[in-house]
Amino acid sequence: MIKYVYKIVLWDVIKTDSKLLEIYVGWEDKLDNDEWYFSNSFESITKGMSPEEAFNYIPNVIEALFKLDDDFLVWETLYFLIKLYRLADTTQIHPHMESNWSELTHHIKKFKDSYVTPFKVLMRQLRIKE
Repeated sequence: MIKYVYKIVLWDVIKTDSKLLEIYVGWEDKLDNDEWYFSNSFESITKGMSPEEAFNYIPNVIEALFKLDDDFLVWETLYFLIKLYRLADTTQIHPHMESNWSELTHHIKKFKDSYVTPFKVLMRQLRIKE
């Protein structure tokens, strides 16, 4: 029963997080005007987050990754995910990531640069073996 309640709460969080998804709207123009656009945007989300809040935010980023189809965006978002894990100060794999690991890996492998660098960094950080 607890898992069911967790999934409903988790879905509501993912479904309603428009702040993260808005970062990707018109990103090219925004990046042209501010080379630190992604860093600043992601920082606006994490500013003041507690370790628990950072850990609980991880499913939002995983779901965003599934929606992305551009290597550059996947790259930036993977580094944001790495930052969240650092803020959470844990190597514990989030249950949402664990249950979607195979699908996430398959999706990220489509993006050569992102798979080779930030995804491997994430795997090392979480002590996940290939």
